[in-house]
Amino acid sequence: MLKVALVNPAQATRYPQPPMGLALIAALLEKAGYPVTVVDDNALQLKPEEITQLVQDADVVGLSATTPTINIATALAHHLRQAKPDLTIILGGPHPTLLPEATMQAAPDIDIVVRGEAEATIIELLRSLENKQSLAEIAGISYRQNGKIASTKARPITLDLDSLPFLAYHLLPWQQYRPRPPRGRLSPFAALLTSRGCPYHCNYCSKAIFGQKFRGQSPSRVVDEIGYLKQQFGIKEFAFYDDVFSLDQKRACAIADEILKRGLRIDWTCETRVNLVDRELLSRLKRAGCYSVAYGIESGSQKIIDIINKEITLEQAEEAVRLSNEVGLQTIGYFMIGNPGETPETIQQTIQFAKRLKLDFVQFSVTIPYPGSKLYELYLDGSKLKDIPWESFVYADLDKKTTPVFENSQLNREALAYWLKRAYQEFYLRPGYIWQRMRKTTSLKDLKTGIKGLAMLLRNV
Repeated sequence: MLKVALVNPAQATRYPQPPMGLALIAALLEKAGYPVTVVDDNALQLKPEEITQLVQDADVVGLSATTPTINIATALAHHLRQAKPDLTIILGGPHPTLLPEATMQAAPDIDIVVRGEAEATIIELLRSLENKQSLAEIAGISYRQNGKIASTKARPITLDLDSLPFLAYHLLPWQQYRPRPPRGRLSPFAALLTSRGCPYHCNYCSKAIFGQKFRGQSPSRVVDEIGYLKQQFGIKEFAFYDDVFSLDQKRACAIADEILKRGLRIDWTCETRVNLVDRELLSRLKRAGCYSVAYGIESGSQKIIDIINKEITLEQAEEAVRLSNEVGLQTIGYFMIGNPGETPETIQQTIQFAKRLKLDFVQFSVTIPYPGSKLYELYLDGSKLKDIPWESFVYADLDKKTTPVFENSQLNREALAYWLKRAYQEFYLRPGYIWQRMRKTTSLKDLKTGIKGLAMLLRNV
């Protein structure tokens, strides 16, 4: 059988996260009998020569790329091709899914792009490669044929998430992973993605891989994997990275109930929307070990919220944070500045609203028009994306003059950088907030979380 190596390209981060997509594909390949290795360069920070050495026995290398890592991935593909000309190099991930032909034209070392959910495609693709069969009937790929790039029809999103194996954590450097502050009470830590798809239409969001239809693993399947990771690797803290953990509130409650039923003593966090929680749900999450919920609030101006089509109200945000605080959950608020229509006045409204909510932690970032989003289309209309390096598509990386941001007569790049710093200063450096954190610090776990939050503040201010 073909030997497969999966590589997660490096990016600049202090908090490497497990490459869940590659770990899932590795588990599927193992189940099908393929020899497979995973090289997580994001955690290991290896030199290209070291990666080449680790994958030297592979017949096929699979790379994954987001927009900020696409150039790193294609440069690595070139290095691998130089070292082993006969290697078959496959690329997947959000960026090549959105721009498959443009990606392949810019990166001649990529043989095949797998578009969308690779789990549904990879085994069929490898068997065709093994048997030297035509790739024309494999849905969801783009490939080279007679010097040209051919793209097959899109693969329908029909994957049964309960049928998927557990993530292949045994192939990952799992001791290296750390949750992003202010999360991180316990270690070791693991991340899970238990659902796919989001039916909302936020203008800043791209649904390149999972689409709009919500699909969730059953509560028993979710908790089976938690139990496995806890038993096999001693994992003590979990982060659910589902886009909207409580979209199906009955399912979210059932996951919490199943954790309690099995007596699993774990700490965990999740992310959701302010219009999809109530007191009963939040109380059950808290009882099951959840200690923090992150909400995408985005702005303190209803006008801006409506412009980005967030489909929430400021009143819903206030209610969600109030209920979370009352049941004893920590709250994290995500905010963006520099949206279309933004002014210094709307940014000030956002800062004041964040302060009024009594959030435990906030993250402010400057809006980036990612490929596949409505904001990208809006930005592209201005023909501003010519020759912009994709690695510049990083939240709030305003030091790069090529980072795409929405500028107007009142808010240029320098002004956005000023407001970003000021937002952090105004929120965190006030006596009321410091007193709030002191009152809530009642254990060593709380102290550890507070220190992580302070570290995040210092880096941003």
